[in-house]
Amino acid sequence: MSHLRYIIILCMALLPIPLLAQTDEVEALQDSETMEIKAKMLLFKSELSDLYERAMVYLDIDAQSSMTSAQQNMYEDRFKRLNLALQSFNARWNTYSQAQQVYIADNDSLLSWSDEMQMMQQALTDSLDSKKQQFDQIVGFNNAEKLLFSQDSIYKQMYEEAMKLSLVAKLAPRLENLKSKEQLRFADIQSNYDKAKEAVTAFPALSKRMEKIEVRYIQLKSISAKIQEMAYKPFIQRVKDYLMGFAAVAILLMFINLAAARIKSFKQARAQAKKLRDSLNGQRDYPTI
Repeated sequence: MSHLRYIIILCMALLPIPLLAQTDEVEALQDSETMEIKAKMLLFKSELSDLYERAMVYLDIDAQSSMTSAQQNMYEDRFKRLNLALQSFNARWNTYSQAQQVYIADNDSLLSWSDEMQMMQQALTDSLDSKKQQFDQIVGFNNAEKLLFSQDSIYKQMYEEAMKLSLVAKLAPRLENLKSKEQLRFADIQSNYDKAKEAVTAFPALSKRMEKIEVRYIQLKSISAKIQEMAYKPFIQRVKDYLMGFAAVAILLMFINLAAARIKSFKQARAQAKKLRDSLNGQRDYPTI
């Protein structure tokens, strides 16, 4: 190994002095270029770190009440500004790194910094996407809540109109049109309800409000089914249906009354047996002479 070192030193000594000076100058230029790239990369890294900290701001959710329009606008504006800032950064960094890729690829430290920048970019992108998804889920839940609790009067009016239209045969086309409109409306209700369920999966604190939404959803679904079942029937058929329904109720009431009477009779018999048992236990046997 020592012999090889001597050979290298000897070869260097035999090189012309101008050539040695030129080599030193090239190395100095390369070191200067490397330092300049590192300085520029530090600025990019600092800017990206600042963006990452801004993206980490917690999404403040009130589980007890809906997000106000002002809050929603504030979050939407924040996401918009962060995304625009990230897009601007990515464009400037990609342009610069591509222009300097020859130097970066030939220097281990620069290459390591470049890889770190790419990981930070991906982490920031993932964070923004995740928070935007959470925000969309909360907005979807709020919209579903507002929609379902605003349908009472609408569905009451649709049910009454469908009932009237079903009484006249000539109004059957209008009834079918009404039923079609109701189907579209309930499809929107179903979609919003599904979004609310999805939001509760991500935010369990919304479960109490979801219970009220479910009650309202079941009510609307029941009315929707009744509207879709409506159709014109002749008067005689309606009377028959009414009488059949009345008879079914009467039979049900008869069974209920019969069961109640049997329960009452059983309770009375049990009370009389207890009374008899108590009276027998109260008798005493007196000795006779």
